[in-house]
Amino acid sequence: MIDESKVKILEALKKPKTVTQLSKELKLSKATVSHHLKHLERLGFVKVVSTKLERNFIKKYYVSRLHNPEFILPHEKLILEDFELSRGELLRTLLRLLNVVSLNNSLLLKKVGFDVGYFAIAERVDDGLESLADLWEKLKLGKVAEVSKEKFVVEDCYNCAHLPATGKPYCKIDEGIIEGVLRKKSGEVYEVEEVKCWGTGYDVCEFRIRKLP
Repeated sequence: MIDESKVKILEALKKPKTVTQLSKELKLSKATVSHHLKHLERLGFVKVVSTKLERNFIKKYYVSRLHNPEFILPHEKLILEDFELSRGELLRTLLRLLNVVSLNNSLLLKKVGFDVGYFAIAERVDDGLESLADLWEKLKLGKVAEVSKEKFVVEDCYNCAHLPATGKPYCKIDEGIIEGVLRKKSGEVYEVEEVKCWGTGYDVCEFRIRKLP
């Protein structure tokens, strides 16, 4: 489970920091920070980027993978035994994996999506949601059936197509991706909410887009 403290740690680790630095910044005990870091490291959300010996004590500097596109999407193809993943396939695989391990954690899923949209996808998008729609299909994230300033509708969603109706939408990562791209390209703050989903009994995903004041 990724609780609020872990989310705060991920947010604070945009740049490398030690347990002591995180403890002071977040007003958490060192023991609590260390416990959360071990969990996040096991999940692959943080990594140690450097160590420093000081007074016979080894300081570890941690950084969030979610804020660093070079950790999310390698520049080269990733070779896994007898097959290779392209950047697009790797992106889809990572997003599916994150969705599964954090299904009950909508805040984290949306944060992950926002960072992927802001740091990795926006650089490949020209101005406008039409360009994002084209890239969405190229990455095989689904077929965009309708796009406007207020709406983004996806068919055959990579994330939730044919999953059972649970009464709740599945695609928090996608909400975050759209928000991240819009924020990066416009500098404005947007709220994106999925109002239709396979999880709520529809066979499309419809995202409502609202610009915040």
